[in-house]
Amino acid sequence: MIQPQDTPMTERDLVFIGGGHSHALVLRMLAMKPIAGVRLTLVSDTLLTPYSGMLPGYLAGHYSVDETHLDLTRLCQAAQVRFIHARVTGIDLRAKQIKLADQPPLSYDRVSINTGSTPNLSVPGAREFAIGVKPISQLTHLWQDLLDQKGPDAHPHWAVVGGGPAGIEVVLAIAARFVKDGRPLQLSLVQSGATLLPGYGAAVQRAVAAALKRYGIRWVTGFRVAQVTADRLIATDGQTLAVDKSLWCTPATAPDWPGLAGLAVDAQGFIAVNAFLQSTSHADLFACGDVASMVASPRPKAGVFAVRSAPFLLKNLRAAFAQQRLTPIGLQRDFLSLISLGDQRAVGQRGGIGFSGRWVWRWKDYIDRKFMALFVAGLPGQAMTTTGPMHCAGCGSKVGPTLLADTLRDLPLYHRAELADNLIQAEDAAVALRITGQPVWQSLDGFRAFTDDLYRLGVVATHHAINDLYAMGIAPTSAQVWANLAFSHPRLLTRDFKRLMIGISQTLIHHQTTLIGGHSSEGQETHIALVVNGAGSGPWPKSGLEAGDWLLLNKPLGSGILLAAGQQNLASTSSKASLWQHLLASNRDFFLRLLDQTVHAATDVTGFGLIGHLLEMVQNTDCKVMLDSGAVPLMVGVQALSEQGVRSSLWPQLQPLLNNCILGRVEESLLACLLDPQTNGGLLVSVPAATGALLVQWHGVHKIGIVATAVEASDKKIEIV
Repeated sequence: MIQPQDTPMTERDLVFIGGGHSHALVLRMLAMKPIAGVRLTLVSDTLLTPYSGMLPGYLAGHYSVDETHLDLTRLCQAAQVRFIHARVTGIDLRAKQIKLADQPPLSYDRVSINTGSTPNLSVPGAREFAIGVKPISQLTHLWQDLLDQKGPDAHPHWAVVGGGPAGIEVVLAIAARFVKDGRPLQLSLVQSGATLLPGYGAAVQRAVAAALKRYGIRWVTGFRVAQVTADRLIATDGQTLAVDKSLWCTPATAPDWPGLAGLAVDAQGFIAVNAFLQSTSHADLFACGDVASMVASPRPKAGVFAVRSAPFLLKNLRAAFAQQRLTPIGLQRDFLSLISLGDQRAVGQRGGIGFSGRWVWRWKDYIDRKFMALFVAGLPGQAMTTTGPMHCAGCGSKVGPTLLADTLRDLPLYHRAELADNLIQAEDAAVALRITGQPVWQSLDGFRAFTDDLYRLGVVATHHAINDLYAMGIAPTSAQVWANLAFSHPRLLTRDFKRLMIGISQTLIHHQTTLIGGHSSEGQETHIALVVNGAGSGPWPKSGLEAGDWLLLNKPLGSGILLAAGQQNLASTSSKASLWQHLLASNRDFFLRLLDQTVHAATDVTGFGLIGHLLEMVQNTDCKVMLDSGAVPLMVGVQALSEQGVRSSLWPQLQPLLNNCILGRVEESLLACLLDPQTNGGLLVSVPAATGALLVQWHGVHKIGIVATAVEASDKKIEIV
């Protein structure tokens, strides 16, 4: 038996849906003082979440993306929070499961929702031709595209629809940006009312009117949009306004899935909550920010309330798990309102008193930067040290039979007539193949978990293991799984094991491979491995290179460096997105395409890096390889991280492989990329030049080198140029 753990046994799940301001602050506070016995999970469809207070400054060019966005993965890593990158499509309130797009559902004990609102594009034509400012995360992605567009009109006309504070800030920020860039742009601010900012005092109204005039922005009043076309806005009274683009800052609408799930919602569809930020219909669900509506004491959809809600939300989540009395939220009705005026000037109001000038912008800038610094200048973290139960090793570490049977019973399977696929009543060993006259091929591959998202881990591990057969020209037919899950409470273990196995099972179906059995256990860390079986009489050799061949690779390199950078909080969001895009990508389509072609040699690029696996291909041949380092595809940001010295922990063992290569004038950082160990890497194939010319026309396939006859005997058969 092993020694007891130093960390407690968690048995309940608290899931946060959305990375809004409230949730970001709550997670930061939980990093300092977790809730005992509760596992935390954040579900978000974006890796970055924008800070709304700095959006106008971002549009105006005063701030960069990094300065105005919170990195949710970094926050979760610091706070020891499981991060699930997925889009929520609904919630099963009875089963307590969150429905996710392209993933199995996620179970919870309590859930908090802070997803914001969606753009109100219900006006005919708006969905096709207008751009909604909310959700803000979408606007930041679209903004650079808008700036880069070069239309036929040298003086384009854009309209911002909505005369509230958001519309004012957006139209002035756009004007400031185009003036700064020296580009002409006609702007109109369109509103249905007749008064500028009717809820504000005269001083604020005068300052905003002066700013609109300063930028030559046309103020269009009494224009209630009834229809949007490709080139104009049409009002309810028949007025028209010719525009090239329209951005909408009108009051946003609620997402439809909370109401469809059966949650109590207000007349506009926002989640109805009480004074405790708790759903009025379901006590185990909390909501805050734009997605929520405090029915007894309504508040505006303003970021200041989302920020000030965070301490109350956290206090009540703690109380709910401890079954203690909840605390009503206390938010003042009068609050400081600051409005950016484009060119590093701002106007503000508090208690009916208005003020404006550059000093107000500096004040606002200080407040905004202070908030963002909470998530940049080192996040606190504190591990609990209470003693958990003892766990046995050996066969005593297996997953229990009921949990195992319940999980396997519901798994989807790919059925083959010649194979038994009853996983519940399986024998001690399983028939892998019933194919006469052909050799049976078997491969084993696996690794330690590098993500808390066990569904994604199952997908990646399955692709990775099957690549060994694809690299030999063999179609997989059956597989077995070994899963060692990190110690956790049986309730959480059941949830995790099911998500892991669904990821594996769905991916095996994609590869037309039958799951025939496996083994499960618990341990200090999660590990996953698969045995994959297949049959065939003519596999592709690893060392069948022929002079004149082209070397092709269908996936970029860099997963080892990016995973290492992620552990050190050095990877950018774009790099993380690139990493997961390729980790989750299958090699099956490329494999099937190769089956109809002549392949002289093949392997998959995995733990030894491109150089290591290429050395395996060239050994015991009379060939040499000319590797074009500049043609090797890399994931986003990999070489820049390599230049900073980021390396996989396997790097020291791989670096000596360069002694077997002739090195041209290749940067050290690029050489490190060529040695980077890959998870679910691409297929590396040697094919005739004519075949290569056809294959490189296929998306993602790159020619990275050529094969030649070795002129003289040498241990150095790879020349890197």
